[in-house]
Amino acid sequence: MKRLLPPLPLGEASFTNLRNDHCLYVDKTDLLTQLILEGRYYFFSRPRRFGKSLTVSTLHAMFSGQYELFKGLAAEDWVRQQSSHPSPVLHLDMSAFGEIDSPEKLQRGIRYTLQRFAVLHKLEIPQENDPDLLLPLLLQAAQQTSAQTAIVIDEYDYPLLCNLENPQNLEAVRKTLRSFYMVIKACTDYIRFVFITGISRFTKTGIFSALNNLVDISMEKKYGALVGYTQNELENNFTAFIEDAIKQNVMPTKKELLEKIQLYYDGFSFDGETKVYNPFSILSFLRNYKFSNYWYESGSTTFMEGYWKTHNIEAPEKYHLIKVQKTTMAAREIEKASPESMLYQAGYLTIVKNTDDSLILDYPNQEVVNSLAEMYLSAIYRIPDYGDIGKRLWRAVRSADIATLVKEYNAALASLPYHDFARTTTQSKAHDESFYRSLFLMLLRGCGVQAHGEMPACRGRSDVLIEVQEGVLIIEFKLARKAQERAAKKREGEKQIRESGYLEPYATVKKAVTSAVFVVDAQKHQIVL
Repeated sequence: MKRLLPPLPLGEASFTNLRNDHCLYVDKTDLLTQLILEGRYYFFSRPRRFGKSLTVSTLHAMFSGQYELFKGLAAEDWVRQQSSHPSPVLHLDMSAFGEIDSPEKLQRGIRYTLQRFAVLHKLEIPQENDPDLLLPLLLQAAQQTSAQTAIVIDEYDYPLLCNLENPQNLEAVRKTLRSFYMVIKACTDYIRFVFITGISRFTKTGIFSALNNLVDISMEKKYGALVGYTQNELENNFTAFIEDAIKQNVMPTKKELLEKIQLYYDGFSFDGETKVYNPFSILSFLRNYKFSNYWYESGSTTFMEGYWKTHNIEAPEKYHLIKVQKTTMAAREIEKASPESMLYQAGYLTIVKNTDDSLILDYPNQEVVNSLAEMYLSAIYRIPDYGDIGKRLWRAVRSADIATLVKEYNAALASLPYHDFARTTTQSKAHDESFYRSLFLMLLRGCGVQAHGEMPACRGRSDVLIEVQEGVLIIEFKLARKAQERAAKKREGEKQIRESGYLEPYATVKKAVTSAVFVVDAQKHQIVL
């Protein structure tokens, strides 16, 4: 008889629903209990789809003493004691207010949440419409009738992200948030606990100037696995799914399956040491055993696309193993953040090394690399039908068909409007082959091909290295500014491949190894062989 697999908590942000539906739950309540015992005011940032909302919901259930939901979990004893004197919980989800296009709409959303809090806890609702005045009245009333209130705020930066392209609205919304957070700080006598979470961590968004007693645990090692799944958690909690995937011939062996899962979905680190999987991505894979870019397909980060419209974004290879000062990651207003800071906050870059004053950032895994390529193709280069072009490129790569590869890539280049092409190349400082190489890499990655840029070899770095099951393809890009330079540039590239030893690491590989030189005609914006 086939063993039934437990329900996966895919997309479930309610701890109550998750437990009542008997979904598989990776227990994080030991860390949450530790958090509660150690302090009172916290801030925690993580990219979207990382389990922040579930964490907020779990804290809500803990403070309200819902003991039956925690049976068998690490926090069971703490919640059992809490159930005898539960705390009122003010749960603010800023993303629940819809598109926030004005400070007035933000105020209405906060006011509605405060009034709902009063109804749930049987408090008399004061005749006051200003949330800044309503909040202390309700917190004082809650303490008098039951206990101090726990405040949990989810997606605190959502109102700001909604207005990145509207500076006037952005500043007005920022002032509204700052005022509200100042009131929270002033109500400390009525508050037991505060936990605020969101995507970004910038000192001038209002929250950190107003609530300057917040402890930011976003990069603390002991909370590095507060959300997301470690490798041990994956293998220990999802054993039945891994075994089932092997039975369904997803990969020949468990070792090969785990290695590919790790390559595709692991690698996020927010302290430079602890590595975790994005829960949404790995749960999506375990649901159907198909390797895909679930994180990007679940809804593109529109705030990033809006940011890119007004900022100079370099080609993706520029952010590979990039060193940044820690102060640059949090010191500016959100709309003035550096590209590497925004890429990190959004989850496209992760910490590979954390020193006292600096961070080394890189792309965490194959899914993120592929997803970033899709965003570049749609938001920056605006290539129509890039998915279809990418699939044709993929088929040409598998058969090492260089002529077709060049034909399809030229079709992509031809689809770029000239003024967009000129603007993009100027922004990317791409009066050399780097622009063409980057676009080629993104087209391949956008359709899931494992393609690498500037890969180290014996005596140099190859421009493009493509690895597929059928073989290895190494491509060197050269730019010819004049037609009469083409032949010389091709010979130069062939010599570079040979003398730099690009092919030598694959001398013993039992599959086809092919090399080619792509000469770019700078005047026609096309590849010639």
